[in-house]
Amino acid sequence: EREWEWNVVDVSVDVASPTHTRAASAETGGAMANALAARCAVGGTGIRMAPAGTRTTRGTGVCAPQASLAALVRQVEAPFMKEDVMKLQVGQQVRVGVTVKEGKRTRVQPYEGTVIAMHNAGIGTTVTVRKVLQGVGVERVFPLHSPLVTFEGVKGAGEPKVRRAKLYYLRDRQGKAARIKTKFSKKE
Repeated sequence: EREWEWNVVDVSVDVASPTHTRAASAETGGAMANALAARCAVGGTGIRMAPAGTRTTRGTGVCAPQASLAALVRQVEAPFMKEDVMKLQVGQQVRVGVTVKEGKRTRVQPYEGTVIAMHNAGIGTTVTVRKVLQGVGVERVFPLHSPLVTFEGVKGAGEPKVRRAKLYYLRDRQGKAARIKTKFSKKE
């Protein structure tokens, strides 16, 4: 088997620091490149490597552990994510049940409103729900995968007909102007 020789494309001195040092050829950085390749294989961050003999431009080298770091994070988060989450859509009417613990008792606090935004971030996915209560708009942000929060659709509300990912414009609307068009499906 042929052993790979590595060129250092870009080495970050510190992950938080924007300072970079450059070593372009195997002659000048050969020993350093092999040491950094070993560090890269162990999982060092901030180092981008490319096989020797390949032409690279700034920002194109890849360190395999960096690419698999996201996979590792997904693997760690997977057991904590809910599997039975209903399919939420922006503009949809939902009923959210939040489990609240008061002293020794626990109760479910209901909250019903319109989904105006969703932030997809794996286990950190959040849903922003808005409702108008006594003429005042109230918005709450709920973590989708929290064991203390349950979501269910409102029956008879229909499917929302929206063309935006965020419905922040509803904050400026009142009364009938704040309604969202819905399409109703035929019963079979």
